[in-house]
Amino acid sequence: MCSISGIFNVSNPDIVRRMNDAQKHRGPDDQGIAQCGDVVLGNTRLAIIDISSAGHQPMNDPVTGNWITYNGETYNFKDLRNEISGPWVSNTDTEVVLRAYSKFGVDAFARMRGMFALALWDNQKQTLVLARDPLGIKPLYYYASENQFLFASELRALLASGLIPPRLNAAGIDSYLANGSVEAPLTIVDGIKQLLPGHVLHVRINDARQMVLTDAEFATVTPQSIGGNREDAVARLRHELEESVRLHLVSDVPLGVFLSGGMDSSALVALMSRTGRQRPKTFSVVFDEAKFTEAPFSRAVAERFNADHSEIRLTEDRLLEILPAAIASLDQPTMDGINTFVVSSAVKSKGITVALSGLGGDELFAGYPSFRRALRFDAMSQMSKRVLRAASGVGRVAMNGSVQRHKFWQLANSSGKAEDVYRISRQLFSTDSVTRITGRNGSEHKHNGHHDNGDIVNTISRLELTGYMTNTLLRDTDAMSMAHSLEVRVPFLNRNMIEFAARMPADFKLRGFKRKYILKRAIKGHLPPFVTRRGKKGFGVPVAEWLKGKLRPLARDLLSPERVRKAGVFNADYVTKLQDEHERGVANHRKLLWTLLMFELWHESFIETPRRIEASVNR
Repeated sequence: MCSISGIFNVSNPDIVRRMNDAQKHRGPDDQGIAQCGDVVLGNTRLAIIDISSAGHQPMNDPVTGNWITYNGETYNFKDLRNEISGPWVSNTDTEVVLRAYSKFGVDAFARMRGMFALALWDNQKQTLVLARDPLGIKPLYYYASENQFLFASELRALLASGLIPPRLNAAGIDSYLANGSVEAPLTIVDGIKQLLPGHVLHVRINDARQMVLTDAEFATVTPQSIGGNREDAVARLRHELEESVRLHLVSDVPLGVFLSGGMDSSALVALMSRTGRQRPKTFSVVFDEAKFTEAPFSRAVAERFNADHSEIRLTEDRLLEILPAAIASLDQPTMDGINTFVVSSAVKSKGITVALSGLGGDELFAGYPSFRRALRFDAMSQMSKRVLRAASGVGRVAMNGSVQRHKFWQLANSSGKAEDVYRISRQLFSTDSVTRITGRNGSEHKHNGHHDNGDIVNTISRLELTGYMTNTLLRDTDAMSMAHSLEVRVPFLNRNMIEFAARMPADFKLRGFKRKYILKRAIKGHLPPFVTRRGKKGFGVPVAEWLKGKLRPLARDLLSPERVRKAGVFNADYVTKLQDEHERGVANHRKLLWTLLMFELWHESFIETPRRIEASVNR
């Protein structure tokens, strides 16, 4: 696991050195810079596979003259290596990926199973090739002008180059307010983009010395019906889970597991105890507030599988203490990620370099409320939908104080398709609210997921995977864990399993309204019943209470009319209104206020601080 960076058409290694320095937390074990033609490539390395100096990057293929800077883990690299003739210099997956490109071209990326973001200099074609894994587990940012191109693993590294105008992106702000994170390919900084998951970008210089960019998708999932019955699917899923965990345990450094006490992370512990050779090391974030903590369940799971278990208690005081460091770890503002920052710090302090996470189970196997909500709405008669739509105008006005009721009436006024259900379920600020809080017409960014194809459950699954999962959960997990030089792996997001799940009939995943039905069947016998019978519980922070407690002075200070007006991004009166309503108990605005607070903290750290960047919103 590493950071990557580089610049095309500017032969100045000092610029890449500055980008490396800004990302050295991602790769504290080694760093390197290589100049090849018009490209300068950079890398900082966190050594996981073959931790010797043979894995130094950027890495060169002396036969083709190609170079690579690579961030990721390709779990099937040994299989790929067997398809390519030797000799080999290292035992790294980096060398395999470099040589695989020489043999297969961009088709090599579709053969890779794992997580990756890479840049490769094709010496023969004099072209820079960038690629990102199909789920976007690893980040890749870039900036293109008429005559130069920069890329990096983190947005902060691009800004550290000193070549990019540091202006906030209005569309990025709108996306953040709507979703709680900025949706790719947008970013919060004007001109900087994210390469979309599963895409490859070719960058070359034409005869006029201008940059030419060609973007194409290399990884697509084409759902097809699977043969056999439900029992066959259960057996296949069990096999895929065991195989994925086995592959994700390959490492030359110690591993741990993020254990929430829920079904997905508990399943990883169970499977790790079966396929691994070492006693599992598990880590959980716990709270004093009984309705939020999952400590009893994570303890029971750890005890069941004889894990070496550690608990990290997160209190209001601790949150206030870590917030500055957590915000400094983020490239872009987010409403999520604090838990991951806390648990990553604890995991790394125990000498662990790699951790497994249960992310992906809810998205693949219908664990979120959005799945059942979409099915219930679809089951309504056309007459009922027409009545609701007719009443929605009055309902939104009469019940404006409740966020959930407002969403209900939005859904009632929508077409009711799966994409509408997903968008409204995940929405923080509505389009009208974004306009009120920014003082300008919002720019609605269309989601990059697939359209509704009539299969409601699988459509919601794709939208959750390509939306909330990629833009919030995976991005925050990467930023917060790599801040501590910790690699996080997500076995549920193995590409084979994703493709298999996409071909499952909807009733395999949901039986009636019972969530994750097939997953429960696949891990039956591995987990105790108290885990599989539990309802869905969010892995969140008790923000609503804390905003009325010790977090209140900080929130009132950072979101004060004077501070908000000085920042010049939000409508100060509207922000104050939300605070007042929350504190009086008129409405629960915990997510909205937390989203605004995280933005103001990020803005103060990255924008207002003179050592960072100065910015203004393009209105």
